[in-house]
Amino acid sequence: MRKGAHIIIGVLAFFGYAYLLSLLRETTSEVFLLGLFAVIIGSIMPDILEAPTSWKHRRIFHSKRALKCMAGAFGITAAIGVLPSPFIPHAFLVYGLSCFVLGYLFHLLADSTTKRGLPE
Repeated sequence: MRKGAHIIIGVLAFFGYAYLLSLLRETTSEVFLLGLFAVIIGSIMPDILEAPTSWKHRRIFHSKRALKCMAGAFGITAAIGVLPSPFIPHAFLVYGLSCFVLGYLFHLLADSTTKRGLPE
């Protein structure tokens, strides 16, 4: 799958995530832009770590284990992100991290639908 497709999928997932979070709390445009930037970087990070032109493509960073780790990391960061702000001193960083992980997660989900799939 091409880089542009991964970015589009990640951004669409981000819009859904941002909408759901906006129902729970108000976010500023700066925080929204941080999340958008983070999801774009997360969407291309697996291919930065394991270049698609390399024979090492789809190893540890493109594996089912990585998919499970990213799903768990997203669940944790998203759950922390909905806590009231006094409990989280740097809530915007948690939000940025959850958006990065969301992009990475959707990259792996998209790759899992290809013929090659994800290795164990």
